[in-house]
Amino acid sequence: MESQNNRKRIRWTPRPRTRPGLHVKTEKLPFQRPVIPHHAFTASAIMAAERIDVRAIAEFEIIAKSPFLVRLGHGGIAAIFRYGALVLFNASAEEKARLLETIAAHSAGPGDIGAEEATMIHVNPEDEEGPSGPYINIKNADRLRLQLIAEVMAKATMLSFQERRAARDFDLSEPLARDLAEDGRFSAKPSELLKAVGNMLLADNRLNGRAGVLDRPDLLWDNPGLSGMYARLEGDYELHDRAAALDRKLTTLAHTSETLVDTMRYHSSHRLEVAILLLIFVELCLGLYGHFGH
Repeated sequence: MESQNNRKRIRWTPRPRTRPGLHVKTEKLPFQRPVIPHHAFTASAIMAAERIDVRAIAEFEIIAKSPFLVRLGHGGIAAIFRYGALVLFNASAEEKARLLETIAAHSAGPGDIGAEEATMIHVNPEDEEGPSGPYINIKNADRLRLQLIAEVMAKATMLSFQERRAARDFDLSEPLARDLAEDGRFSAKPSELLKAVGNMLLADNRLNGRAGVLDRPDLLWDNPGLSGMYARLEGDYELHDRAAALDRKLTTLAHTSETLVDTMRYHSSHRLEVAILLLIFVELCLGLYGHFGH
């Protein structure tokens, strides 16, 4: 009886279960001096080139690395990425022009000024950090937060750059497919076909090899307190969804380029077979002429 009474007295309150991943753990960051003293300023990202040599930043004051953050001289800040993206904070038109002129001497490949992302940044210690309509709210315009915003905006700009290129490559592949469907041959020159195939093959390499769109920024490993802000920015710019859609387009372009290469090989081998048969026929005719002519 005593054991039964003891069992009845036992009170067990189960711990409520929480689903992992619903809440991003954040930690309070140590205060850092803001690199931009304003409460509101502009931020814009452009693709200046396909690749930028870091020697281009030698004449600017370097504030941080990975990514490189430099001071432009009159209150503007710029983040420079090796894969060709530039993110400008509070930069004037003169500062932007000077930076682009300096970058041009140490860059390779054409950029695309039209692939631009722009927003306004509001600084308020009381607001939740992250996107809010057309703005991005931050508690302090320090080095770490500007680097993180630059990472997201640069990746978004690179995706826009690749989306525009993929659309252009699709426009090139459509008439080629129409030629095959109508008469089984290409109307374009072989050099134009090879150039189109090369652009299709390079597109996937540019996305996966240089930008690392889905990679976690290195500064988050040492500053986990910014993880929540990064997750909200990443979701607002739809980096994962856009990268997945672009990956499907690039896969289609890769299959198209393989088909074009195989078709070109078939036509080349067919012409070679015809040339060999003609040579055999000519040799046979000459042999018959030499035999019966005498």
